[in-house]
Amino acid sequence: MPKVIIDGKELEAKQGQSVLQVALENGIFIPHFCFHPQLKVAGNCRMCLVEIEKVPKLQISCGTPIRDGMVVHTDTPKVKEAREAILEFLLINHPLDCPVCDQSGECKLQDYTFEYGKKESSYREEKKTHVKKDLGEYIEMELNRCILCTRCVRYLRDVAGTEEFCLHERGPHAEVGPYLEKPLTSPFQMNLVELCPVGALTSKPFRFKARVWLMDKVRTICPGCSIGCNVVAWSYSGKLLRFTPAENPDVNRCWLCDYGRLLVDRVHSDDRLLVSMKSGERANRKDVISEIATKVKELVESKRSNMVGIIGSAHLTNEDNYAIAKLAGEVVGTENLAYMAGENKRPIEPCDKPLTEWLVSDDKTPNTRGARDMRVVPGKGMDVKAMLGAAARGEIKALLVFGDDLAASLPDEFRAAAAALDVLFVTSTWINNTTGLASLVLPEASFAEKDGTFTNEPGRVQRVRSAVPLQGEAAPAWATCKDIASMMGHDWHFGCEAEVFAEIAQVVSLYHGLSHDKIPFEGAKLGV
Repeated sequence: MPKVIIDGKELEAKQGQSVLQVALENGIFIPHFCFHPQLKVAGNCRMCLVEIEKVPKLQISCGTPIRDGMVVHTDTPKVKEAREAILEFLLINHPLDCPVCDQSGECKLQDYTFEYGKKESSYREEKKTHVKKDLGEYIEMELNRCILCTRCVRYLRDVAGTEEFCLHERGPHAEVGPYLEKPLTSPFQMNLVELCPVGALTSKPFRFKARVWLMDKVRTICPGCSIGCNVVAWSYSGKLLRFTPAENPDVNRCWLCDYGRLLVDRVHSDDRLLVSMKSGERANRKDVISEIATKVKELVESKRSNMVGIIGSAHLTNEDNYAIAKLAGEVVGTENLAYMAGENKRPIEPCDKPLTEWLVSDDKTPNTRGARDMRVVPGKGMDVKAMLGAAARGEIKALLVFGDDLAASLPDEFRAAAAALDVLFVTSTWINNTTGLASLVLPEASFAEKDGTFTNEPGRVQRVRSAVPLQGEAAPAWATCKDIASMMGHDWHFGCEAEVFAEIAQVVSLYHGLSHDKIPFEGAKLGV
C-alpha cells in the first residue's frame, strides 16, 4: 500500500484515494465545501488547498491522488493565506444574515470563517442579489447565500437520477437552479438540505422551528418501510421536529427519502390517540386491561382458547411482537396468531444505481422480517383474513389487534367481524376506523416514543431509540401484553425493552448472542 506523509505523520493509503480522503480518515481535518464522499469530485471551491513538497503551486486535496512518498502540509502560512483569500472571495456577495438563517449552527461557511477567515473584508462594493426561485413544497432556496459548490447539481444528476438542477450562465452571472424554473419532483430532494454546506437550500417543513444547538438528538430507525434507514431524530421541548439521515454504508449510506422525513409530523398530529376508550367513551387504562383479560380468561378456562384471535403488526418492534406471540402461546394458548404482511419486490441493498432503485421499498412497514422472526405467524391457526371471516361467522369471540389499522386494509371483512365479536380490543397510535369499531381501545406508543429493535428485510437487526417522551396514556405493546398476562395470573419477569430482547436472544435462535448493548450503530446482520 502506498504511504504518504501528512503534517509529519506517515500514513498508509489505498490506491486511488485523494489526499483529502486519506487525511480525513486519519483524523487530519482539511476544510472543504464542494467535496462529498458520495459525489463525484468537482474541485471548484478551492477551500481544501494544501502544499505538496516538490510541487510549485498549492493543490486541491480533494482532486489530487496520493502517490507513494508524497509529503503534504495542510497548515503552512501559504495554505492559511489561501484559505483566508478563498473565504473572503466567497463572502463578497454572501448576505450577513446568520441570525435569521436556518443553517446557523450547521453552516460550514460560518464555521470556517470563524476558524480560518479574516477579521475584516476588504470588499466595500454593493452585494449582488438574486431573484427568488420556487422549488416547490419542501425546499426553500436562498440563492444570495449560494457559494456555487454544485453539490446539489451533482447529487440530483448522479445520485437521485433526476438531473433537475444545472449551473446557469458563467463567471459573475453563474447561479444554480432548476433547468426550466419548475419545482423539484424528486422523492429524494430533501437530501439537498444536508448536502448544502451553507443556507442556500433549507427545509420548509423545519424552517424557523428551532435552533439546532438547543435541540436534543437521538440515532434511531426510520419507520417508513422495510429498508430500515438510519436517522437522527431531532426534538425540542419534547416535540419531534425533524429526521436527518445517519450514515450506515450497509443500509442507506447517508441518504433518506422525503416520505420518511415527513413522518415526524405524525407523532404530534391532531389524530393521535392519547386516552383509553371503552365503548366509545374515555376509560381507565387498568379497567380496559381488566375487562379484556377477564373476557379472554373466560374463553381459556372453558377450553375455547382458539375462539381468541391475536393480530400483531409489522409496524411494531421485535420486543412488541415477541410479547404478543408470548401472550398468544403461553397465556391464551391460541393458534390464531398473525400479522398483516407487506410486500417487497425491490432490491434493497445499497448500490450505485439511482436512489429510486434501492432506497425505496414496496413494503411500507419497518419490521416485516422481525414479525416473522418473532413467530407472529399463523402456523396451524388462521391468518388475518381467515380470522376476520371466522369472527363474522361467530367462530372467534374475542379479537385482539395490536398496532394495525385493519379497517383500512380489509374494510368489509373487518366491519363484518367487528359486528359479530363479543369483544374487540385494539391498541393504536392514531384514531382511525379500527379504533372507531372497537369496544376496548388503548393508545399505543408511536415510533418516536419507543426503545427496541427492528429487523429489516435482508436481516439486519437495528436499534430503535426513544426520541420524545410518551404522550398521554400511550404505552408500547409489550407493556400492554405484560399487563394483560398479569391480570390472567402470569408473572412476566421483564420490565423494559432490553430485558424483553434478552429473552428473545435466548428463545429465537437467529438472535442468540445479541443484546441491546451489543448491537452496533450499523446494526447486526443475522445469519440467514
